[in-house]
Formats: sequence, structure tokens, C-alpha cells
Amino acid sequence: MYIVGDFLSTNVAVCLFAVVRYYIDELSAHFGSLQNYLMHRPVMEEQILFPLGMLFVYWLSGYYNQVFMKSRLQELERTISNCFVGTVVFFFIALINDLQPDRVRSYLLMCSLFGFLFVFVYPVRRFVSYVGKKRVEKGMWAINTLVVGCGKAACDMVARIEKSRKVMGYRVVGYLDAGEDEKSLCADIPVFGFDELEDVIRNYDIKAFVVAVDNRSPDVMRGLINKLLPTGCSVLISPDTYEMLTTRIRTSNVSGEPLVDLSSSNISESTLNIKRVFDVFFSIVGLVLSAPVIAILAICIKFDSPGPVIFRQERVGRHKKPFMMYKLRSMVADAENNGPTLSVANDSRVTRIGSVMRKYRLDELPQFWNVLRGDMSFVGPRPEREHYVKMLYERIPAYSLIQQVKPGLTSWGMVKYGYASNVDEMIERLRYDLIYLDNVSIGIDIKILIYTLKTVLTGRGI
Repeated sequence: MYIVGDFLSTNVAVCLFAVVRYYIDELSAHFGSLQNYLMHRPVMEEQILFPLGMLFVYWLSGYYNQVFMKSRLQELERTISNCFVGTVVFFFIALINDLQPDRVRSYLLMCSLFGFLFVFVYPVRRFVSYVGKKRVEKGMWAINTLVVGCGKAACDMVARIEKSRKVMGYRVVGYLDAGEDEKSLCADIPVFGFDELEDVIRNYDIKAFVVAVDNRSPDVMRGLINKLLPTGCSVLISPDTYEMLTTRIRTSNVSGEPLVDLSSSNISESTLNIKRVFDVFFSIVGLVLSAPVIAILAICIKFDSPGPVIFRQERVGRHKKPFMMYKLRSMVADAENNGPTLSVANDSRVTRIGSVMRKYRLDELPQFWNVLRGDMSFVGPRPEREHYVKMLYERIPAYSLIQQVKPGLTSWGMVKYGYASNVDEMIERLRYDLIYLDNVSIGIDIKILIYTLKTVLTGRGI
């Protein structure tokens, strides 16, 4: 509904702008009539292409990422910024070559386009949001939710969620038994066990979990979070529990029950979309440019030691979902016959060509493919193997926050700390990645990439 509404309202705005432009620029002498001007090929192309381009602008701003229960203030701010960006883009593409000696006309045209876009786009958006809000209030639309726990805390949470259902949109469809000794169920809804979690998510279309257990010790909470994050659903906890786990609190909900979403990072939707566009474009460029280098290194690897050229290893990605990461093989084949072992200085398992590749991080080049696939991003916490993920969870509960974002080809921890040869060093590096999560921006990503490039060019990759 938002996409269709935005497309149609933008079309109307562009059409009316063309009419206004015809009279402001006094084009009757050249075209003879308004109809001839509107049927002029460049004008018709603008009518077709500009609304499509604006849909991309709307998507890039993150407007379509979260369409449920939109904030009115945020919707107003984002619509104004969308219309402004669209006006500037249109000016530089379509009007820059038609500037009039009288600058007032150019300014008037830009203000007209901005005004038409806002006047037609914003009311349509507000109407769609209003319809959605009413459907939520009537219970027609809802976020099916499981409350994790069966004790008093869970009972109280169900009551509070039901009380603020019209504001938050959560519909509690059941309890998830977290193993409390004393049950205190206060609603006529079913109780499910973790052994049937996959079936419950599929059958009840579960979108969120609210963790409310009586025993909120870090060990218990960490165990529950580890089980819930891989499902891909939102994992919500109370702010006091979140503070206990991380010493930080962040929430944007001021009208309903204050809950913190552990499954989503503190990153704007526009930043996420811009990062994805950046990842796709530069991963394609990276694959094309690095293809000859990879081919030469592949030949060197084959001559240097027996075994495959590409090293494949399962890593843990966003929401603890495993993926296959690709690297150029820098160690002897079957280097971990005795189990997972981190590389150390002067590691005898590293081949001659491998030491050169690791020094300049050339072994990471095939990961452009992981970035293009969407398994990874250019910048983000480095992915670890399940073996070490379990160790990190035991040592530092905040590691669960790392799985909020896609792992990266490089990271703040990598440029500040480098490779880790043991779990203690992983934890030291993790501190930088946790800081990154609270400061994610395109500017920070660019700085990290610049430092990474400096590391590669100076050969300080190990």
C-alpha cells in the first residue's frame, strides 16, 4: 500500500509540476500548447522515470523497512527529507541545463516540485498509516508473540502487553516454558516447549518473543537468548534485564510497554539500506578487479602445496545463522585434524605463499562473493566458528549483540587489534566491535575501510 501510494502520488506531483513549469518558463512560444509540451518526449520520460527513481529514494531512506505502527513524527521527518532529496536530484538531472537568467524562476521551480511532492505524498502516507493503525486497534493486524516464561514475571508481562495491545500491536498467542519451578499462568493460552519451537513459529506465524522469566541471572538469560536469536524473530527483554547484560539501555517506545529488541541493532534503516547498496556495488567491482589476482594466487597455491585452492569454512552470521565463508587456502590441507585451532605467530601450518597472502590479507579476496550474496557486509564484526562462539558466550554475555548485524570483511576490531590467537584476544577485539554497534554510520565504515586499506598496503595484516 505504501509503495503503490507513493508511486501514484509522485506521478501526480510530477505531472502538476510539468504544468507549472510550462507557465513559469513561458514555454508556450516554443511548444504552442500545454498538450504539446506534456507530450514532448523528455517530459514524458521524466513522468515515467522520476517516480521510479523516487521509489528508490524512498526505499533507500528506510521508509519501507518497518511499515508496522509507524511513528507520526518520524513519518513526517522522513517524507520531508525524501521530497527534498528528490527535488535536488531532479534539479541536477533535469533542470541544470535549463537554468534561466532569472534565478527566481529556478528557485520557484524547485520550491514548486518540493511542494507538490510533499502535498501529495505525505497525505497518502498518513492515510495508509491511519488505516494500519485502526486495523491494529481492532485486532485485525497484530504481531503474534510468545512470552518466554511461565512464572509470575511472565504472567505480569502478558497482562501489561494486553493492556497496551492497541498501542504496540503485540498479540500473545502462548507461553514458552523456560523451566521455572513454579508456574503462574494468568491467561487462557497454550504453553509450548522449546522442543516444538520450530513448529510453533511456523504454525502460529510467530514474529516476536518477549523474555520474562523469574530467574534473570546472566547465565539463564544468555542461554535463552542463544536459543531464540537463530529463529530470526524479534527477541524483546525488559530494560533492567538488558542493563544487567550490557550496561546500556536503548528503546524508542514511549507509549507502550518499554521493551528492548535484542535482535535488531541501533542502526537507522537508511544506513542499513545504504550499506547494502554499497556492499552490492563494490563487491561486484571487487570481484571483477580481483579476478586476475585470485587466478595468479590460485596457481601459486597449487604449486606451493597439495590441496584445494579455495578454503571453505562454516562461520556464524547474523542471528546465529551459519554460512559458508570462502578464503584462498593459506595453510596446509587438513590443518585442523585435531580440532579448531587459531593461528599463532610463526605457525608451521601456514604455507610459503600463505604467509604472503595473510600479510596483505589477499586470502580474504573470495569473501567479496560472501558480501555479494548477503552473508557478510564490507564492515562488521568478524564472523567466528561455532566452537569459539560458544566460548565467547560463556565469557561475555554481550557477545549476543554481535549477531544483530551482518559480519564483515573487516571491522573496527580488526584494524585496531588485528587477528586473535586465543579467546582472551578475541574478547579484547570484541570490545571494539561492541563500540562499533553503538556508532554505526557510513562515515565510520569509510574510516574503517581506509584504515583496512592502509593495513593491506603496508603489509601489517598479521
